[in-house]
Amino acid sequence: MQHNITHLLDLAVDDPTELTAEQLSAEFTQAERAFVTQFLADTATQLVNVNACNVQEQEQYFMRLQDAQEVLENLQMLYNTAQHEPAQFNFTIQDAGKALCSYDTEYRDCITEQFAYACVEHAYKYMPALANFLHLPARIFNAY
Repeated sequence: MQHNITHLLDLAVDDPTELTAEQLSAEFTQAERAFVTQFLADTATQLVNVNACNVQEQEQYFMRLQDAQEVLENLQMLYNTAQHEPAQFNFTIQDAGKALCSYDTEYRDCITEQFAYACVEHAYKYMPALANFLHLPARIFNAY
């Protein structure tokens, strides 16, 4: 059996036209919401670490400072939807799309690709139970 998959990212579906109507209208679950918030938190951590290293190494410029601020603002927007009892996030798939796709710089392509890759890794780790994570990027990007 031959296939054209050369990289895990090839498994991601990020084009909504490739989804079935059922996939496109799938419920946006609490597990998916938690995944989006964790992804943004991890992304913010990485960006903050880059800038902290720049200071420690006495670099002349911060790198991705604006991107870090925007990621943190988007994470806060999603966190503001949290409900305490029962513990859950109440942001919509459109809110997730805004949090992942609203960057004005070239960082938009970077973060959406990183998100798609993280979804594939997550789905692959828990296959077949979380196969829906393979099309989560397309659902979110379509909602934005």
